[in-house]
Amino acid sequence: MNFPLPLSSILGRIHVVMLFRILWVMILFMICRILFYAFNTVFFPEISFEHALSLMGGGIKFDIVAVFYVNILFIFLMCVPFTFKYRKGYQRFLDYLFVITNSIALMANCMDFIYYRFTIKRTTWTIVKEFSNQDNMGSLFGGFLVRYWYVAVIWILLVLSLIKITQLLKVKGRTDVPIWAFFLIHAVLMGIIVKLFIGGVRGGFDHSIRPITLSNAGEYVKKPKEMFIVLNTPFCIFKTMRRSDYERVSYFDNYQEANKIFNPVHLPEPNQPAFKPMNVVILIWESFGKEMVGGYNHDLENGTYRGYTPFIDSLMQHSKVNWYSFANGAKSIEAIPSVLTSIPGIKEPFVTMRYTDNKLPSFPQILKAKGYSTSFFHGAPNGSMGFQAFVNLIGIEKYYGKTEYNNDADYDGIWGIWDEEFLQFWADKMGTFREPFMSTLFTVSSHDPYKVPQRYEGKFPKGPLPVYQTMGYTDYALRKFFAKAKTMSWYKNTLFVITADHAATFAHYPEYQTSVGNFSIPILFYAPGDSTVTGRDDTTLVQQIDVMPSVLSYLHYDKPYFAFGKNIFQKPPINFAVNYDGVYQWFNGPYILQFDGQKTVGLYNYQEDKLLKNNLKDKLPAIQGPMELQVKAFAQQYVNRMLEDKLTVTP
Repeated sequence: MNFPLPLSSILGRIHVVMLFRILWVMILFMICRILFYAFNTVFFPEISFEHALSLMGGGIKFDIVAVFYVNILFIFLMCVPFTFKYRKGYQRFLDYLFVITNSIALMANCMDFIYYRFTIKRTTWTIVKEFSNQDNMGSLFGGFLVRYWYVAVIWILLVLSLIKITQLLKVKGRTDVPIWAFFLIHAVLMGIIVKLFIGGVRGGFDHSIRPITLSNAGEYVKKPKEMFIVLNTPFCIFKTMRRSDYERVSYFDNYQEANKIFNPVHLPEPNQPAFKPMNVVILIWESFGKEMVGGYNHDLENGTYRGYTPFIDSLMQHSKVNWYSFANGAKSIEAIPSVLTSIPGIKEPFVTMRYTDNKLPSFPQILKAKGYSTSFFHGAPNGSMGFQAFVNLIGIEKYYGKTEYNNDADYDGIWGIWDEEFLQFWADKMGTFREPFMSTLFTVSSHDPYKVPQRYEGKFPKGPLPVYQTMGYTDYALRKFFAKAKTMSWYKNTLFVITADHAATFAHYPEYQTSVGNFSIPILFYAPGDSTVTGRDDTTLVQQIDVMPSVLSYLHYDKPYFAFGKNIFQKPPINFAVNYDGVYQWFNGPYILQFDGQKTVGLYNYQEDKLLKNNLKDKLPAIQGPMELQVKAFAQQYVNRMLEDKLTVTP
């Protein structure tokens, strides 16, 4: 075949060079998507080959958006209708720009090969906010590279391919045409490219099309979690970078109509007993999923499973245990607002959004008004995860971190003070507090890389996942904490709440790899001086946002207050739990309804169908209809009250 121009000359045309380089980046993004799926297949069970191809194909639209955003400056500078763009220095700058910007984008994709396991979602802009106060980011990132060196190798290979394609596709000299013709041709081409660019980043050219966003990935999936295969990480970061507002919800005409179905204002019971000023002690255990606890899993491994937390197993025999218990979020920073303000994180962690400057409901403030002293303990470097700032915001009086512990000999070198020593420190400090007091501790040791102190190497069963060993260690640390606490005068007059920030995000058993299992955590209420706070409840669901209203009810709190959660010490108006996994997940009794904001996409009897294989959507209207109304009422109350700063009860 004879070309009018040599092939090398065609490939050297500036717009052709730009096109082929962009296409190569698209190919690399697709390779990253395939690798993301390969590294995380355990989270996406039972995807057929045909469906996997459909998910991959659906991702192309999102790759176009991300690649265009990443390369917006490169594309613009390649298209300007001026002859100086052919200068060697100018092109050398564009070569560096192309390689560097796309290398960063590929790094983001590669990091989610692993980081997805810890959040069960693609990384968004909130991660930057989440870690903005981390003083130990260097050691965390260095540790990540060491443990997951193979991901770094993959990224380096991808970058080398970028460099190679840049070397192969070089811009040749401009065509020999009059300057006016050059300007006209390149101006027209630039106009066409701008038009294509706008259509690409919007997701289409129709006037009615709204700019593509994360939820558009739902078009290609059978289950909401599959959206994260369709999406790519740079897209998720770009699309959440400027998102600071919810959009007003209007399923119901007003609050009064929504209140008839879901009302977050709690009123005291008529003729209830006088307030009892018991101490309140809350332990939030890092990555403490139900899978680790033998007491919750008598049916695993044909009844032989014993778990990794023998002390918790024994404590369950003396605690109030609601069998179906859930986290409201999948990140550590979502747990504290859920537990201490009864505000769940919906779509994004609450603490990273602008609504933290609203007037907030506060469990510590409510108790402080009753004469309580309040404190928060976290063995990490002070300021870590933004915890110190948030607990100060909600009125906690004293914060105890690594600085206050003041003994780096007990520092694990990465996350903070070992749990055993820090729990002992907690018990000792509580012995000095004026009663009644409220104190909360957030553990640190069950973090990746899942180390235990050297003296305990080999003491705790390791099991099939590294996190299990650290669960055994923190369980042992908790046993020693209670052994000390029992000797103290405040112990019998205390209500303990033991829960998790979120489930361990890499599960071994299939029932804990689902959209239900990913949020299944223990929540125990233990009152050593009150034998009525015991027993197993197979009916009433419990979640992190229920801690505040439940404890206030137990204490016979006598004033109205605001909480999105419910009181589990009495029969609640709606037996619900809620979290967000790409869509709203609304639990009511044995059913979970998945709602994307417009329509139901899934309905399962999760208590019988533990692997969520049988989608009952549109098959049980008597169940689905009321649940849709409930989640709509919740969503409207949540979003509109955030926007209007109506999260407290006006006296």
